[in-house]
Amino acid sequence: MRVYFDTSVLVPAVVDQLANHEAAFEALLNHTAGQHRAYCSTHALAECYATLTAVPLPRRILPGEARQLIQESILGRVTAVPHTADDYAHALARVADAGLTSGAVYDALHVCCAERMSIDRILTYNLGDFERCRPRGILITAP
Repeated sequence: MRVYFDTSVLVPAVVDQLANHEAAFEALLNHTAGQHRAYCSTHALAECYATLTAVPLPRRILPGEARQLIQESILGRVTAVPHTADDYAHALARVADAGLTSGAVYDALHVCCAERMSIDRILTYNLGDFERCRPRGILITAP
């Protein structure tokens, strides 16, 4: 199975201080072993860094720690796929045609990348946001 990880799953997978850590971490382990192939976009890596360094936690994550978490815990298991110009064009068309605004374009960008990669399943905690983007032939689930 080809699985695409959204930022909303990657961040709690690597931060034990977050409520969804156990389920997200288990999903990361399970979908990066055996016959599964795990992917995220390069944009998701930037989103992870931004979130990791901004999330208000009792034990803050410093920039160097965020980089290390991404390198070791995410890039050590998940293949990061760059977006293409077509991904951006398709994402913009998708949100405009659906009348979606603001940050919906980022979810659409993830969906377009996942479609191009022939992904079977997108793992996200933002189910409604991803379903609004109407992915073609991809199951959208939470861990």
